Amino acid sequence: MILDHELPQGSKLYFGKSARLKRDIESKATKILYENDYKEITTPIFSFLNHQGDFSNRDMIYFSGEDNHQIVLRYDSTIDVMRIITKRIARSTSHKKWFYIQPVYGYPTTELHQIGAEFLDSISLTPVMGLSTMIMNALGLRPLLQICNQKIPLLCAQHLNIDIQEFNNPDVERIASKEYFLKELIEVNTKQDLERCIKNMPNFLTKELEAMLECASFCEYEESIFSPLFYAPGHYYDDLFYRMISGNTILVIGGKYTISQTPSCGFAIYTDSIVDILLKQSSN
Repeated sequence: MILDHELPQGSKLYFGKSARLKRDIESKATKILYENDYKEITTPIFSFLNHQGDFSNRDMIYFSGEDNHQIVLRYDSTIDVMRIITKRIARSTSHKKWFYIQPVYGYPTTELHQIGAEFLDSISLTPVMGLSTMIMNALGLRPLLQICNQKIPLLCAQHLNIDIQEFNNPDVERIASKEYFLKELIEVNTKQDLERCIKNMPNFLTKELEAMLECASFCEYEESIFSPLFYAPGHYYDDLFYRMISGNTILVIGGKYTISQTPSCGFAIYTDSIVDILLKQSSN
């Protein structure tokens, strides 16, 4: 029996105060994005399954459409935005900066509201990361900024001839015992730690550690930590990436990626999580 007041698990309802907060978050983000030369795009809620080849996932909601084509509900905005810009509207615009405010959906009934931005052909993550911190500041939030580089654990795994999954929820002491430089990398936390350890690193890691340092040098954000060995499987950020975290809640994730043969940078702001935090703050 389903009661009249029940909603499917994972779906979202906003009304009154929460709806106003959600709209305020989106309005402040939109203002900053427009001021930084981003243009808005809204993608269809439906997509062909074969267009999700870059990010195929069993948690998609899919069904048959016209001519028996497999259709999915929008599971990830970045892939559709990149595909549509590079394959469909590239002839009518050469603009490189785009943002969107729209939900994504996962099986069976998960609904996530996001504010996302993509900077096509960008080789530097710094402007995108700086934009994230600017939006958080406008919302009165100071989450922890964690800066990572996906290439570092991958290079270490290759060097040690071990499975990359060992860097996913790693046993710190066991990994540190394999090589002297791993112990130093595990202990890196601040920008100063990173500067010191680079001098003692093997050549195959120097370039990627310097990329982390360069990224941080242009972002004046005090609540920053560095996690060179942090590995995040399952997404398309394959280089420098970052997370903004409040408590145990991820508010923003962004990074460098290549989709549709286009190297780019982007981020997603998790609107639902921010609404929850602001509601708790206001009730206190």
